[in-house]
Amino acid sequence: MTRQGLPRKEATRSTTGYFLVVEGLDASGKTTLARRLVDSYRRTGMHVTAVREPGGTRASEQVRRILLDRRSKLTARTELFLYLAARAELVHEVIEPALQRGELVIADRFSLSTMAYQVGGRHLPARAVASADRLARQGVSPDLTIVLTVSEAAAAQRRAKDAKVPDRIESESTGFFRDVRKEYRRRSRNGRHQLVIDSKIGADAVFEIAKRRLDTRLHRRGLI
Repeated sequence: MTRQGLPRKEATRSTTGYFLVVEGLDASGKTTLARRLVDSYRRTGMHVTAVREPGGTRASEQVRRILLDRRSKLTARTELFLYLAARAELVHEVIEPALQRGELVIADRFSLSTMAYQVGGRHLPARAVASADRLARQGVSPDLTIVLTVSEAAAAQRRAKDAKVPDRIESESTGFFRDVRKEYRRRSRNGRHQLVIDSKIGADAVFEIAKRRLDTRLHRRGLI
């Protein structure tokens, strides 16, 4: 198994595309990085499909509203299955077709978030969560997951600068995020399928490192 608890050999898809996932805690800079990568490759004329989790389809966006609504009172198991339902729709309707078309798919979050938040933060059993996630993913696994790390102090400072009202997840306790961070750390390491970058080096440096690594991989795949 990989550090994500997601066995690479179980993926069954045969595609000509490439699946990149950008991961990390809220305020790690992951959304900024994902957007910059999407914009950069689209400027070259490359076909890029950008998705976010939860969301990306009509049904998944409806699920997103429930999950992030501070008025939603959800058990840990209900939360898990809602996230996975949104993922199943996104994979079926958007990700798999785009990969079959030979496109670059860039996702803001995927399965590693489930392991970090639902296993680390909610303390659900890892094996059961990983098994349910495999069913939702339908054999689709990232070719590369870029994980951005951020310290508790830096994350708190960035959130304080954000004027928007925190959603249900963002409103969780310090202890919850500490456990999520620990799970990310436990499941993240540099290797064939993961690239870990400390976001304290700044958004430009993070982008340059990520872009350089991705360029190399896309070139080997014959996509650029």
